[in-house]
Order: sequence, then C-alpha cells, then structure tokens
Amino acid sequence: MSAILLDISRTLSRAPYPHPTGIDRVERAYIHHFLQADVPIFFLSRVLKGYVLLDRQAMQTIWPMITGDTPWQKQDLIARLFSHKLPDLTNRAESTLRRLSLATCLRAGLAKVLKQHLLGGFTYLNVGHSNRKPALWQAIKAGGAGKILAMVHDVIPLDYPEFTRPDTAARFESELKATAAACDALIYNSKDTANRTEKYLQKWRLSPAPLPILLGTDPLPAPKPAPLARPAEFVILGTIEPRKNHQILLDIWPEIKAHLHIIGQRGWQNEQVFRTLDSSPLMGKTVFEHAKLSDKALAHRLASARALLFPSFAEGFGYPLIEALQMGIPVICADLPCFREIAGDLPNYLPSDDLEAWSVAILAATATPREKLPKNVSFPTWDQHFAKLNMFLYDADNQSEQKAGR
Repeated sequence: MSAILLDISRTLSRAPYPHPTGIDRVERAYIHHFLQADVPIFFLSRVLKGYVLLDRQAMQTIWPMITGDTPWQKQDLIARLFSHKLPDLTNRAESTLRRLSLATCLRAGLAKVLKQHLLGGFTYLNVGHSNRKPALWQAIKAGGAGKILAMVHDVIPLDYPEFTRPDTAARFESELKATAAACDALIYNSKDTANRTEKYLQKWRLSPAPLPILLGTDPLPAPKPAPLARPAEFVILGTIEPRKNHQILLDIWPEIKAHLHIIGQRGWQNEQVFRTLDSSPLMGKTVFEHAKLSDKALAHRLASARALLFPSFAEGFGYPLIEALQMGIPVICADLPCFREIAGDLPNYLPSDDLEAWSVAILAATATPREKLPKNVSFPTWDQHFAKLNMFLYDADNQSEQKAGR
C-alpha cells in the first residue's frame, strides 16, 4: 500500500487563530483520521521559503499544539532572522515543524525530498484550499505521486465575486485550474458544490474524477439542560462578511422584541454592518456581538435559543446548520441547494433577500413554543466520509495486490 501525503499548510497558517473555520475543521478531521489509520502516512506543510515533511510520530507530537491543548515551541533561528513580519504564533508553529521534521527544503527542492523519503510512491491529498499554486503540483508529480486528490469546498469567488476581496476571484480561478489539471479526482463537500464546479471545469476542458462526499459532522459539546431564554433569543453564527447577510437581520431587528446574538469575528468589505454594530442603539440591549466563543459556550448559547438564523446568500456546506439541528435547535435559513442537500426538510427555508418573510418567521418563533425536531434524524459521520474516500484511495492498490497474489 502506497503512503498518504496529507498537506497541512492550511492548519499551519491558522496557528494564530484559536477558533477554527469550517475548512479548518475539515483539514483537522483528515489529520486526526490518518493519524489513527493503519496506513503509511506523511504530512507536508509550506513554511517560510520552503517546505517541511513530517512523519506520523512528529504529527502526534504536534497534534495537541494544533488543538490548543499544549503551546507551540519557541522560535528557532530562522524565524528570528527572517520572519519578523509574521505573527508570533505562526513563527513558533513553523519553528516547531522545522525542529520535528523528517526533512526540510527550499521550494525548488520539494520533488527531490519527496523522492528521497517516499520511495514507494504516494497519494497526495490537499483538502484545505491552500498551497495550490502550479509549482506545487509540478513538484508533487515530479516527486513520485501516484494519485493526486484535492477538495473543493465552494466556488463562491467565481459565482459571487462581489462577496470577495478584489483580487480573490482571479487568484481562485488560476489555482482551481491548476488544481483540476493536476488532480486525478476532486473531492466535493456536496453535490451542489460538485455541480457548480463542474460548470467551470467543462468550460476549461478539465475532467478530474468527481467525488461528492458529504462532510462528517462532530456534535458540539452537550450543554446542561436549560430553559429557553426570556426574552426570546436567536443566534447567527459565522464570520461577519457580506455573503453571510447579517444586514437583513439588523434591518428588521428594531421591530423584533427578542435578543439577537451575533457570533463570529469581523471579516472584510462589510463596512455598513460594522458601522451598525459600532453605533446602533440596539447594541447591548437587544443585539449582542460575540467575536469569540468556545464550542462549549456556543452550545450553551444555542441550547437556550429559539432558532439558529442562517440568511446567507451563498454557502458551500454549512456547519452551523448541522450543529444546531444535531442539538434539536430549529433553523431558519436561506433556501440554498446545499442546505436542502444536507438537511432535507428540517429547516424553515426563506429567500435570502425577503425582509418581510424573515420578520414574520422570527416573530412567529418568538411567540410560540420552540418547535420539536424529529428524534430519528441522522447526519453524515466522518467514518462514512472516509469509508467512501477509501474506496477511491485504495481500490487500485487492492486490485494490484490481488493480481500479484495470483
């Protein structure tokens, strides 16, 4: 069985940020899975000016640092001399990886390092939307990759460039083209993401195998039973950025006799929302902003809420929706194909831009007992996700072994 080489560049880049995003959670789930799996496993990360290659033992040491249970090690000489513009935690994380690495190299030396240490070939996996420039793919192929797979979480920069930074769409398109050209297969977090991406791939005449596999969902920590909050409370969860559509809730909330808890860090290009959060007389009275909450605190907040509100204009998956439903919390959300795919008829679906519909639904939820959701509902697990992925990863290996056995 050939080795797995999992790219963890996204995880390393997020070292300064203690609260993982949805994509962060996915890459962490892959790291955890392959640390437990009975397969040869190595890890690759981009660092300042180059790369580090890690084995299983090194990653087992690093894992509690990623999860925040133990601190990153102190900066090494390279960090002190050359990376003064990077955050301290990034420098310490990169320094830790260099100390524990099986090998380090400059960018031009990656193919050589992979040939030296992964002698029997390998399957390369990149699930973090990071480290996807053309030179990387060339080095991975030249280094001996037998299979190359990457995950596509969404194509929002192409579908909705107005919701991203000015330079994002062009860079995203370039990297997606390079990724699709290099990969044997693309993993999609939903069929909706697959359908949206395939439209662009067909236009570019690229055809990696499509692998739509719903993501696993880890429940939030179970909170202690608590009565519903009074006045009624609602939660919106996610980075405060334009596509999340916080504005519709801020527009209608003066007429709502309930509390709105906005949970998430401020993002970009959302000045109107930020001005409201900074100056509205509702702040601290009926609208509350929480930049950072632990999973335990988030679960406690959801447990006493009437519903999770999710009015996004665009999503690739939607972890908050699943996390709320797993707890039995009703969801009022935008009518997006990916939401219907992962949650069926459980949420109350509304048009993202219909102020009256959102106002009516929230007022109704405020005035009535919290809706009880069916108890027999199940959501995709990480075991199911990896079982489907393994069918693709190891099918060729199994066929080769069977032929050799004859």
